Amino acid sequence: MKYEFLEGKTWSYENLFSPFNFLVPKNSQDIDLEIQKLKKHQEIFCIKNEKTVKNIKKKLKKISIIRNNKHYNQIVHRIINTIYKYGYLDNYDNFTKQNKNSIIFLKKDKSWIPILYQKIITYDKINDLLEKNFRKKSNHGIRILKKILRKIIEPNLFYSQYYTDFFLKKKIQSIKKIKYSFTKGDNIINSNEIISKNKFQILSSFKKEYENKIWNNKKYYCLVIGYFFIISMILTLFMLYVFYFENKIFQNNRKLNFLIINILLISLITIMILKYKSKILYIIPFCILPISVRAFFNLNLSIFIHLITILLLSLITPNSFEFIFLQMIAGFLVMLTKKNISKMENLFIAAVKITITYITTFSLLTLIREGSLEKISWDTFSLFFFSGILTTLFVHPLIFLFEKLLNLTSDISLLELSDTSTPILRLLSQKAPGTLQHVLTVANIAEETAVAIGANSLLVRIGSIYHDIGKIKKPKYFIENQQNIINPHQKLSPKQSAKIILEHVSIGVKLAKKYHLPDSITDFIRTHHGNSIVYSFYEKQKKIYPNIKVDKKQFQYSGPKPFSKETAIVMIADSIEAASKSIKNPSDKDLENLVENIIEKQKIENQFSNADITLKEIEKVKQVLKKKLKNIYHTRII
Repeated sequence: MKYEFLEGKTWSYENLFSPFNFLVPKNSQDIDLEIQKLKKHQEIFCIKNEKTVKNIKKKLKKISIIRNNKHYNQIVHRIINTIYKYGYLDNYDNFTKQNKNSIIFLKKDKSWIPILYQKIITYDKINDLLEKNFRKKSNHGIRILKKILRKIIEPNLFYSQYYTDFFLKKKIQSIKKIKYSFTKGDNIINSNEIISKNKFQILSSFKKEYENKIWNNKKYYCLVIGYFFIISMILTLFMLYVFYFENKIFQNNRKLNFLIINILLISLITIMILKYKSKILYIIPFCILPISVRAFFNLNLSIFIHLITILLLSLITPNSFEFIFLQMIAGFLVMLTKKNISKMENLFIAAVKITITYITTFSLLTLIREGSLEKISWDTFSLFFFSGILTTLFVHPLIFLFEKLLNLTSDISLLELSDTSTPILRLLSQKAPGTLQHVLTVANIAEETAVAIGANSLLVRIGSIYHDIGKIKKPKYFIENQQNIINPHQKLSPKQSAKIILEHVSIGVKLAKKYHLPDSITDFIRTHHGNSIVYSFYEKQKKIYPNIKVDKKQFQYSGPKPFSKETAIVMIADSIEAASKSIKNPSDKDLENLVENIIEKQKIENQFSNADITLKEIEKVKQVLKKKLKNIYHTRII
């Protein structure tokens, strides 16, 4: 259907006339109101005991004061006839809340006779009736007569709960379910008319009937084919982007599943809301999607995923232009928030940005469409507010859930790992304090380097901190832990020494699994030496056995080589930081040569062949490392 409409908005199309007959059913609220009205003015059904009056008259004939006094006899029969003309109703209290003008139905034979409630005698009317008939007489005989009548008079009408409920149920069942009826050519709505609640209901019914006509006329295949190809185009665009620009994600099933699940989850929530309560569409926290994606991946991918999702949902949402415009502006703006959403301060700022953006954009769209803000929907503002709150509440739990289900690593988890009081780092501090100082220094210089070339600086920092945990097992065999002790390698052969040095990588991987470190951190442990050779022991072996060919593999790390900018940076920073300690009182020139020589050596060994780091970025890395080393080794002149 080509028309889009919302309650309270202006009908911006031409006058709409019905092209066919259709009915507008009452909604549940209308039916509930009618039921409440029926209950409020509920008809009362009573059963009449025909023997009551006969029994009372028999009792009166046996009373001498009435039988022997003609005057008293006339008064008594007049009272009896008045009371039982329509009946004396039992259970008076049952009707105190009923409308005094309501109708009471009495069963006579097989039919029900309606009688006004006011004509029925109730307990409170008996005393008034007796006083009225005996007003001018107050002798002893009259007083006795009053007492006798009060004892003899009894109800002959009895409330029937069964029949009352039975007939109420029949009336409820007979409520008409149709609110309006339109025939072909009837005017449905005029151009520029405000869509009231009733008009919205009529238009919704018309839309539903229109779509049913299309399906019934066997034109539905066009609709299905159209939707199929549009959705296929959007999803193909998504897959092509990931394939060409995020190929590592495309080849990683867990990461690709994460993106698909996110799109499906927000789509499912939207479909459910539209089906059962379309008016609260904007309470859905759509901006959770780009925020959660950015917690695991980069800014460009998070924006693209948000765009793809909104395009998909615009196919089913009412007023699709407004929906797309609002979500695009809010989604793009929230991406300008600091990436570190683990801090509640940043997350709160993001939620405030979302709410303000929604309200401002919606107000401007209303101003353009209506020409004023008088008809603006304040209820929609409340939905925007709750959307911001839901974003704040559910971002962290959702990220945690995906981390556990798909074994992904977010910035939130990385920040938790930066705490040096974690068990593995506490153990490193106790067993290899020199190594801990080494990795912290590497982390500082590597982080600065990552910032300079636009790599993930947080991942680089955490990867640097954990890359050497394998040295925990035999810390004394590593130079940074050999203070005031004899170098234990002096008692070992070069092969034995090399084996111990090489083992710290495999030991580190095992410790990473034991302490449940993420795979992204384990990658730094595996790659921080690439497939390089432990040259000092390799050369020593060659000197000891000059006539024997030395097997390089016995002195070579098993790899793999670094396969990202981040792992390449840690390899460079680790090698340079370790080598810089071997120079006593280094000059600026010494430090610059050190950086140049080590990186050039790694280039020759093709250690960067699998990493997506460019020559230009390597030059930036050199400049940052030179600057950092100078700051570390040059004392300040006082």
